[in-house]
Amino acid sequence: MFHSIPFNIRGNADKGRELLDRLFEFAMEQPLNPVGRVKGALSSFRVDVTDTESAYELVAELPGFTKEEIKVGYDEERHHLTISAERPETETEGLKFLCRERRTGKFQRVFYVDEIAEDEAKVSYEQGLLKIVLPKAFGGKNQKIFDIE
Repeated sequence: MFHSIPFNIRGNADKGRELLDRLFEFAMEQPLNPVGRVKGALSSFRVDVTDTESAYELVAELPGFTKEEIKVGYDEERHHLTISAERPETETEGLKFLCRERRTGKFQRVFYVDEIAEDEAKVSYEQGLLKIVLPKAFGGKNQKIFDIE
């Protein structure tokens, strides 16, 4: 027989306490809208964002996707950078799952980012990591869809 072992907060007291402490610390570090920030930390895919002197750099974990299943867009009017990916439903007729943890459907994250030079943005995807570099600037067009290298 095969089954996954569920996380047991009593049996793994140290791990459970560490997880709750990290979640609480993360929420407390956020200056505005901590509920929205916590939602981002617990979302379907994780993104690291760094602010350098000349650009914003994002690295998103999207393992198992192809370039064609990932879309990155920027709406300058609203200053929203959108990362979305869609994993289609696979044929499951006749299969009896003992464990099914891989999710299908649409995954999306939206970030507010202003004052970037969207014409100079660079987007690449390699080994499950989507890398986005958004050079800082002023002005621009209304909306841009980025090509993934």
